[in-house]
Amino acid sequence: MKVAVTSLGCSKNLVDTEVMLGHLARAGCSVVEEPEGADCLLVNTCAFLTEAVQEALDRIVELAQYRSRGDVARLVVTGCLVSRYGSDLRKEIPEIDALVGPSSLEEVVEAVTGRSDSVNEKEQEFPLRLRSSPGHRAYLKVGEGCSNHCTYCLIPHLRGPFRSRTADSVISEAGWLMDQGVREISLVAQDTGRFGSDNGEGNLAGLVRRILALPGDAWIRILYVHPSRIEEQLLDVMVSDSRVCRYMDIPFQHVSAAVLDRMGRMEVPRAEAVLRRVRDAVPGVFIRTTLMTGFPGETGEDFRELLRFVEGADIDHLGVFPYSREEGTPAASMAGGVGGDVAVERARILMEIQDSVSSRRLGNLVGKRLDVLAEGTDEKGPFGRHRGQAPEVDGVVRLDRTVEPGRVVPVRIVGSGVYDLIGEVLGTKG
Repeated sequence: MKVAVTSLGCSKNLVDTEVMLGHLARAGCSVVEEPEGADCLLVNTCAFLTEAVQEALDRIVELAQYRSRGDVARLVVTGCLVSRYGSDLRKEIPEIDALVGPSSLEEVVEAVTGRSDSVNEKEQEFPLRLRSSPGHRAYLKVGEGCSNHCTYCLIPHLRGPFRSRTADSVISEAGWLMDQGVREISLVAQDTGRFGSDNGEGNLAGLVRRILALPGDAWIRILYVHPSRIEEQLLDVMVSDSRVCRYMDIPFQHVSAAVLDRMGRMEVPRAEAVLRRVRDAVPGVFIRTTLMTGFPGETGEDFRELLRFVEGADIDHLGVFPYSREEGTPAASMAGGVGGDVAVERARILMEIQDSVSSRRLGNLVGKRLDVLAEGTDEKGPFGRHRGQAPEVDGVVRLDRTVEPGRVVPVRIVGSGVYDLIGEVLGTKG
């Protein structure tokens, strides 16, 4: 069968899509780009926020027209939307032929073809993936689910409690990715720093050291580390080897103690103390974080505290999101709603401040020499990323000439903007 795939949502969802494509390829299916050439349409959905739910529903309804006209034989919906709404999806959109939840990825073969997958997944060292991202970089999922139970978040409901993969399976997959020519591996999970805490598989620092022991020179990037789970061993490994990017994604969400209490995040140490500790241990580290505005009960003083934090914390990369009320979360029934317009305006103000912070910090890099991983060319020309820029969410380095994607080149930074750098390629490194 020919399958056309739509993958929505985060990098972790992309990995799930690639795993499902691996199952399907092993079963003899092929992937096509457009619905017009497909026998089956597969939509892997996100349902973390209301906006993501609406995007997923819009896409499913759009594709359902192909199914209702008989242009395709099957329409299969997978992912978090299935966890959130279950069989109600098929009642509302009868063109859907099958549903597959995020904890049952191996069922995608039967959902698409009507035949069960003949290979026992437990016999595999790691889930087979048919990669859809650029060949020189990949996300590597180290765990599934989340056990934090923040009051605004549906992830524990959608994906269950945190469950680490075995260290051996992660190492095997990392080696497989390097053998395929991957030059940057980003370790991801809902709570990456929790790796090994539930199954005796060690910890994240030990896992990174085992990856570094593999033959290869891929960059290792660590994403989504909860601020209460930044271990000294992890900081040590970040400075032990240049292949580990001096980059940390720490989702603070807020800095007001009162707001953090209502968010169910009171165990989080103060953001300023976390940043000081990380920066002291890892000189030159680049920091990304996310913040939320308009959470129920957020007062003007709470917001001003957040504002002062953004002004003074020197965060390299910042994402700010207005609070979204999600049915089924404890926060949905909290009193003291701020109002959507206020939340949006507060987010705008924070990002306006961050524009200045980012411009200043990027300006400090002008004149420096950085290793840059070439990404390719877009409408603005050739570009790449240095170790302090994560794929798809941070700025890039604009290059003065085309470099083959996946090559690491020395670059002199000759200019900067609000979020991007301008670089002059000095030569080819590898």
